[in-house]
Amino acid sequence: MKDWATTSRNFGGPPPYRRMRHELRAKLLDYAFTHFITLASNYQSLSYPRMRALLKEWDARVNREINGPKWAKRPDERLVWFAFPEKIDVNPHWHVITEVDPCITSSIRAERTRRLPEIGHTHWQSLVPQGSFDCQSVESPGVIEYITKVSAEETHFEKFVVFREFINI
Repeated sequence: MKDWATTSRNFGGPPPYRRMRHELRAKLLDYAFTHFITLASNYQSLSYPRMRALLKEWDARVNREINGPKWAKRPDERLVWFAFPEKIDVNPHWHVITEVDPCITSSIRAERTRRLPEIGHTHWQSLVPQGSFDCQSVESPGVIEYITKVSAEETHFEKFVVFREFINI
């Protein structure tokens, strides 16, 4: 007798995670991403939960420096980003695609936002001294394909992080 509860119900078409990656990529094209950031640990022993905690702390520090001490009370001014883990068992690192607020009215905040690469680097190095940080301008939507390349794997798709997961509303 066939076990219907455990049988795959994929009736043709791409495997489920590949299809979800395709849909995710299409949704990410709706954003006007400005920065492509890599947060590398350069340390094999960091687990996924620890890397996620480091990402959360990095996000808090960067947003506080850019948006001021009341950053947590102004979620509309926070950085918008999506982070994808890669090489979790070998050299865990995050690929982060970020959109800065396009409607900054405060000149002080605008200046701090322009310093995102420097601010991000400083805070990642303080959290992960052996780690490395890279920040580049987003020149092409092709970066979305690059950062999501391993997200079609079942072990990775459910591990990507959206900035809103760290907002307490």
